[in-house]
Amino acid sequence: MSILTIAKLSDELFLRPIVISMNSLALSSLMSYVMSVSAKLDWRPIIICVTSDILAIGADHLKDKEEVFSSNSNNAHDPRLACWFVYARTFLTADAVLLTLALSVCPISTVLATAVFVLPALLWTTPLNFANFELMLKSLLGRSGEDEHQPPASAPILVIKRIPGMKAIFNGIIRGCGIYIVVLTVLSGSGSLTETLPSPWSTVQLIVWSTVNRSCHAIMTDVRDFEDDMKTGVPTIPVCLGSIRKTKVLLTACHMLVMLAFIENSYITGSCLFATALVWMLGEYSPKKAFLLSSHSQSLFIIWYLLKKHA
Repeated sequence: MSILTIAKLSDELFLRPIVISMNSLALSSLMSYVMSVSAKLDWRPIIICVTSDILAIGADHLKDKEEVFSSNSNNAHDPRLACWFVYARTFLTADAVLLTLALSVCPISTVLATAVFVLPALLWTTPLNFANFELMLKSLLGRSGEDEHQPPASAPILVIKRIPGMKAIFNGIIRGCGIYIVVLTVLSGSGSLTETLPSPWSTVQLIVWSTVNRSCHAIMTDVRDFEDDMKTGVPTIPVCLGSIRKTKVLLTACHMLVMLAFIENSYITGSCLFATALVWMLGEYSPKKAFLLSSHSQSLFIIWYLLKKHA
């Protein structure tokens, strides 16, 4: 049984969500800059992407830690630990308020896009009972009493996390395509969307590079948790392949394909090489904080680009 400490709670509930969201800060800043007709940063998509990231990650970590807290009766007698859950809820509430304020000055298309990409992340570990959807559908069709005397049949319960490979796919789509669409809707709504991106960037580069990079990072975190996932039966990519080495070969191939496809872009090339090096440097016994480097294999090269543009 995992033992909760104040250091662990502060790391999981505050530090880690903030540090990981810094990749969304860098990526949304890059997209806002290169997609803007005036080459200026728009604060709205940046705030939306960062706060959405913190909300999704923070809520997931909070739920996990609350389960650990409630499973140990000794924790109930430690008011210091209980206080950190109050702090976390207050932090996430303030984050949600900031997200709402940013969305309030955006077009409705941005609100809808944000909802589409954030909702699956919030439901990541939530059991979805299809019996509820069936009852709602029957009531809408006016058939609520049709099967009244039949015994209730057991409906399948879906947990998104339990679908093989969904963690990597969701991470890639949400943080790759999702950020691009949020920036696109904000800039197009204000009439500041450029028709042509500045060299060496293109729309395809931004979407493919971001999606593959985020998916690969999600798989790297599964490499870290390989033994635990094998024991609990979580169908991650490493578990499905049955080998960490095979997983690293797959990740290397993904990064190399992206690099070769966009070899003319030195920032993407550098990012892919750095990410590939981290694939082989990090393993299941590496410190957990070392994997934060993998989450920022894009960020460092985005900062390099933005600094060069303003040098």
